Amino acid sequence: MKRPIHHALVRDILSYLHAPERLALSKGERLTRFVDFLSEHHRIIVCRKQECRKRLRRFEHILDMACPTTNKARDIGKLITTVEEICTRPFTPATLQDALGVSSRERIRWTRDGKLRPIGTKMIKDRGRFSLALYSAEDVVRLLMSPEILASWRARPVSCRP
Repeated sequence: MKRPIHHALVRDILSYLHAPERLALSKGERLTRFVDFLSEHHRIIVCRKQECRKRLRRFEHILDMACPTTNKARDIGKLITTVEEICTRPFTPATLQDALGVSSRERIRWTRDGKLRPIGTKMIKDRGRFSLALYSAEDVVRLLMSPEILASWRARPVSCRP
């Protein structure tokens, strides 16, 4: 699934950079408009808008250009790589819950039932050590694109009583 995301990101970033109507904006507005444009086309960006704004500030010079030139190709490549890293970075339990709009109880139950599959763990040192489960960004995108899956998980089977 990484290839379609990558191609779509590259296409959308380049189409945005070549759009003439973006030039009448201030620096901050250009960055916000760029992130908003990407979030309209990529649901995963909606969950990570704040991170995008923070990490993409160093690319404002590219957004300022009237038409990206070949000598800026390396910077455009770094911009694309950074956005792709943001889109594919695993979700922690808290970010997963925020992205999907689920409670911690639902996340824990669905993980225990095998509906949500952690892809790894991250060790945290904070007054001791504990680990956090990490969830695949691809799974989050799949669930964002098909909210009926979450609805079916929430529906509890009706018990048959005589």
